[in-house]
Amino acid sequence: MIFMSCVFIFGGQISKAQLVRQKSESVKSQANLDWYNCSPEKDGIWGADINRAYEFLKGKKVKHRPVIAVVGGGLDIEHEALKSNIWTDKREKEDGKDNDKDGYIDDIHGWNFIGGKDGRVMEYTLREGDREFMRLKDKWGRIIHNKGQFFSYADGKKVVINPPEDMDEYFYYRNRVMYESPLAGAYGGTMLGYIVQEYARKFDKEMRVRFPEKTTFTAKELAACWDPNGEQDTLANLAMNMLGYAFGFSTGKDWDAIYKSFMADSYIEQTKNTYKNLYDRSGNDQRKEIVGDDYLDINDRVYGNNVLLTSNAGSGTMMAGIIAGKRGVEGRNNPISEVAEIMPIVISGAKGEPYLKDVALAIRYAVDHKADVIILPQQNSFYPEAQKIWVSEAIRYAEQKGVLVIVPAWELSYDLSLVTFYPNRWMDGKEEMTNLMVISSSDKNGNPSMKSSFGEKEVDMYAPGIDILSTYTGDTYQSGSGVMLATSMVAGVAALVKSYYPELTGAQIRTILLESVTSRKGIEVEKEIRVAQQVTQDLFLFEQLCLSAGILNAYNALVVAEKMKK
Repeated sequence: MIFMSCVFIFGGQISKAQLVRQKSESVKSQANLDWYNCSPEKDGIWGADINRAYEFLKGKKVKHRPVIAVVGGGLDIEHEALKSNIWTDKREKEDGKDNDKDGYIDDIHGWNFIGGKDGRVMEYTLREGDREFMRLKDKWGRIIHNKGQFFSYADGKKVVINPPEDMDEYFYYRNRVMYESPLAGAYGGTMLGYIVQEYARKFDKEMRVRFPEKTTFTAKELAACWDPNGEQDTLANLAMNMLGYAFGFSTGKDWDAIYKSFMADSYIEQTKNTYKNLYDRSGNDQRKEIVGDDYLDINDRVYGNNVLLTSNAGSGTMMAGIIAGKRGVEGRNNPISEVAEIMPIVISGAKGEPYLKDVALAIRYAVDHKADVIILPQQNSFYPEAQKIWVSEAIRYAEQKGVLVIVPAWELSYDLSLVTFYPNRWMDGKEEMTNLMVISSSDKNGNPSMKSSFGEKEVDMYAPGIDILSTYTGDTYQSGSGVMLATSMVAGVAALVKSYYPELTGAQIRTILLESVTSRKGIEVEKEIRVAQQVTQDLFLFEQLCLSAGILNAYNALVVAEKMKK
């Protein structure tokens, strides 16, 4: 118990996990199934005004079948409501050959970047922080820095060493990787254990000098070893906190018992076992065994397989069912576009974070195979610099080819003007990317998701994403909530615009969508905000939450697109 608390302090991090929540769907009225199709103006429901958009389109001819790349965990391409709208590479056929010479064999309906040649698929991926930890742990994982001195421990004995040759990388590991990686925290727990033992000896010796009449000591006497006005020793303070905290778990509040428990060999063994158990559970996602590529080499790109129905396909299937399919089928939701095609690209497992190499190559795959819109998985606060370049260059490539890229903001209640997440429009340090949209979710009353991350310039708009019915694996239908569903709304409306106005680029469609929102400017709403890792609630004007100050509106977007054409 004591050690686990220590690991949290030493290597703790913010959880970034968010799942689409699903529940069984009973028979509802069509209006309830389709609330996101409704109009704030006409119906009093803060949907995306899809039904009115179709009234506007009466008599107009579809000029293009847009392709929407859904990059994530896969989807059910055989679903009854989706199979007519699944993208097909007509240059490919299932014959075990790379017919179109793109490097990918039998990628008839899309590609899986976390699959192997033998048909297996990675069930999960490591978090980015854990990947960086595994890359750097042998170099820096056992080196401690304190008060200008570098040292390690050999057989429990402190050994002073020379300063690292690559100081930048060392402090990157200590200050970023250890914060982002649970594995790094657990691994560092053994070093921390040795540190606590070292200072426990010092504190014990000092207390026996200060209080010679006592045979054992209390938490108060332990605290006397800390001088708040003296030169501060970070490691001493950490050890003091841990030892003091231990008094709360000691039945007799006896220093001797606490001291013995920390000094025992079993304490260090416990730290090692904690790391081993965590590693055994989640420290190896089998990328090397299953995929076999070098994830740090962007030029090693020919890998994966064509397995699209994965164990993680539920979310992608829901997203696809919002974007495309036949409208007006009783008992189903009405998708946004009847003509859009869905291109599934798999880079995500059931947990963890996508490899950034896979993100970059998925974007390029989609662009090279004529996608008009790309939906990426959620943003991430941790992008190693070299790999960040891969992703930013891929988004720039999409920009050059006229492709719109949409990414959801995590529902973590962050003000994104204060905490940087990627991808974003300024990530390469050059001119702002014009084709990238960041989306948060809203409900049928026009209120933002309470937990949505926000930003006056960092988030583009809000879109319906709460209590949404859509397709689910195995010819079923489920309702759910999540920002991935909101991004699907935006992608669906972008597809609707593109199908009638194919000459518009991704950057132009982004501008149209921003200019055509249902305005909520001047409206005050309640929302969560995270400050110093503490979550509270506050009131915000809608224009403080996103660039457009509003909610996605398909009807308005088509009106603006029509005027732009003229």
